[in-house]
Amino acid sequence: MDELKSIGRLISYLHRLKGSYLHERLGKYGIGSGQVPLLMRLYRGDGINQDHLAHEVNIDKATCTRAIEKLERVGLVRRRTDEADRRAYRVCLTKKAKRLRPTVERTLKDWTKLLLTGFSAEEREKLFEFLERLIANASAKKNSGGEDV
Repeated sequence: MDELKSIGRLISYLHRLKGSYLHERLGKYGIGSGQVPLLMRLYRGDGINQDHLAHEVNIDKATCTRAIEKLERVGLVRRRTDEADRRAYRVCLTKKAKRLRPTVERTLKDWTKLLLTGFSAEEREKLFEFLERLIANASAKKNSGGEDV
């Protein structure tokens, strides 16, 4: 495939642009692009088991731990022992993180709005459909144990 037509390259480039955008908008709060998915999941349901959090945002446990540690250092989350499994932790938002929720959510909405500038409603719908299909294809490959789909 022609390198200029590489889906992976384009997605990677878009991902880096998003990282820069989030750093510019949220960096002053100590939030990096790697912490945003964790915060968004916690905003939907606080106090989740740390291993479940890693699974739900589709990152490995070590990466999740590092991201949580960073969020702890800036005072946005705290970990407490999981009562159901004393070897595990639950991750909880602090008041500071809860106050930042509108800022984080607005930043993500603004990013989406920026990306979709100039797209018609029909094009937006199709784009989301195509992206969901890409994710389904990649997930099928991942869940098949790496064998060809």
